[in-house]
This record gives sequence, structure tokens and C-alpha cells, in this order.
Amino acid sequence: MSDPVQSPGARMYEEFVAIHAVLRRGTRLVVDAYERLADGHRVDTATLADAGRWLLAFTHAHHKAEDDLFWPVLQGLYPEAHAQLKELSDDHVVLDGRLNALQRAIDDLAAAGAAGWDSAGTDGARAGAEAARQVHEVLDTHLSAEEAVVEDLFPQVPEDDIDRLREAFIQGSPRFGVHFLFGLLDDPEPARGRDLLIENFPPQLRAAQPQMTSRYEDSAQGLRGGPAGISA
Repeated sequence: MSDPVQSPGARMYEEFVAIHAVLRRGTRLVVDAYERLADGHRVDTATLADAGRWLLAFTHAHHKAEDDLFWPVLQGLYPEAHAQLKELSDDHVVLDGRLNALQRAIDDLAAAGAAGWDSAGTDGARAGAEAARQVHEVLDTHLSAEEAVVEDLFPQVPEDDIDRLREAFIQGSPRFGVHFLFGLLDDPEPARGRDLLIENFPPQLRAAQPQMTSRYEDSAQGLRGGPAGISA
């Protein structure tokens, strides 16, 4: 683990980056699974649809938390960053278009699975793979821009404002208690941010960590391979 960070704002930034790691790893897993499906491999499509829906809900909730709380708080504290923060908020409109396209692909996938169709190698699988790739590409670019803007701001955030920002992380994302470990377990880079998130979770969520870990492992197996996942 890295050395302790003294500034509460710097700790908050590490949590922020950990959330971004969830989004990046989640989109990468969804892209990889859709690409395997488009290449004609068998994929656990129920898990893929569930993971995709969680990813969309998580991303929309993260954007809402930023637009409704993060950016207004930071704009009030640092008026000189107003234009940059507004541009980040405006980017969400572009991202919403990509997310909506992926939502349609996931709905089609779920409908195909419910009808008992073989989705491997279909036009729908290829459309889903393209929609997921676009989400991953645009989202990654956006997250990198966010990190560049706020990296210098978060360490300066007064301690009294930290809880207002953290509240949106902990309470602002649907199913966050189940899925916050998604994509983090095998990635050492955001480990401290993950530890800080766990530290700030309510006791009942910290107690549920083993179940959250199991849910992540089941989802990852369904997307990457294994008995119930992808096969040649």
C-alpha cells in the first residue's frame, strides 16, 4: 500500500480515481465479452446483459452525482475552474448518446436470449460490440480529461466539504454496494482508493464484502470464460 495521504482532499481524489477504475474495467470486460460473441464464441449472455445494465446505471449515476454535486461544489470553491468543469459536464451529453446505443444493444441481446436464439456471431452481437467499443473509447477519454482537471483541485478541498463529495460516491450509485469491487480485485493500481472506499462504507456494507467479492467473481467468470461462460 502506498504511504498515507495526509490531505483529506487527496484521499478523496484517490477514491475518485478508484471509481474511474471501476468504469474503465467494467467497460473493458463488456467490450471483450461482446467481441467474443461477435467472433462466434459462446458467451453467457445473461451475465453480459446484467453486467452491461449495471455499467450503464452506474455510469449515469456517476454523471448525475458529478453534475448535481461535485462540479457545483468545486465551482463554488474554485471559480477559476468554472469553464473546465462546465465542459466536463457538457461532455456527458455526448456520452449519453453512446450509452443509449449500448442500452439498445443490451436490450436486443436480452430479448434474443429470452427467445432462445443463438446470439453468437449475429449482426446484433456485432452491433453490440461496436456500441461497447465506442462507450469504452469515449468514456476513457472523458475520464482522463476529468482526472487532469480535478487532480490539482481535490487536495485543496476544505475538510468540511469532503463529506458532501463522498456522499455521492457512497449513496449516489444504484447497486453500488454490490458492484463497487467490479474490476478492481486484480488491479493493484487503484488498491488504495478501493481501501479508502471500503473504510468509508457503512458497517453493513463492509460486512457484506465477501458476498460482493463472490458476485464480482461470478460476473467476471461469466464474461471471461469458465464452465458457465465463454467457450470455443
